[in-house]
Amino acid sequence: MKTIDMRFDTKVIRNLIGETFIEYKHDAFDFTNSVTQIVGLNIGEKVYSLMNVQEYVDYFGNNDDIAVYRIEEIAEEDLVSVFKNTKMVTTPVNGIIEKILLVNENQRIFEGGVEQYSVWLTRGIIIFVNGREISFEKDNVPFSEEIIIQQGYDLYDRFYDEKEFLISWGETITPKCHRKIEEIL
Repeated sequence: MKTIDMRFDTKVIRNLIGETFIEYKHDAFDFTNSVTQIVGLNIGEKVYSLMNVQEYVDYFGNNDDIAVYRIEEIAEEDLVSVFKNTKMVTTPVNGIIEKILLVNENQRIFEGGVEQYSVWLTRGIIIFVNGREISFEKDNVPFSEEIIIQQGYDLYDRFYDEKEFLISWGETITPKCHRKIEEIL
């Protein structure tokens, strides 16, 4: 069995609790509330990028370009749109981060009743600031580099259904998928 773990590092996430979420930056929304590849988070004295970028990886036995979702600290000047001549939009938040929910997903496939792959990934992050929520969700299409941004309440209820992973596998493959919500206070 092959195990792949692409979840966010919880040490990085824990360090955000109690910090001031100043703003986030992204390309302007054109037709949907999603952006391509990058969102910048200005939190405390640091800048973090949420990146959802295609990489050549083993995707359940097929080597293919699949979007991999990551969070990492970056320099302010490295926060740029992937599109040329595009100025990013700034959305002010100016509040203390109370808690964070990491939405992690375990995707598994079985062949002949034997587990072949177990893949963990972070589907999204929900940040609680001053009694409201801001979510950044990795698109459900494996190769899509989109990140869906939402504000409001009960945002997990708006995430893609993990059951979509179960669709379109061959007759000899049995897929399974479940989510684990990790609350970080």
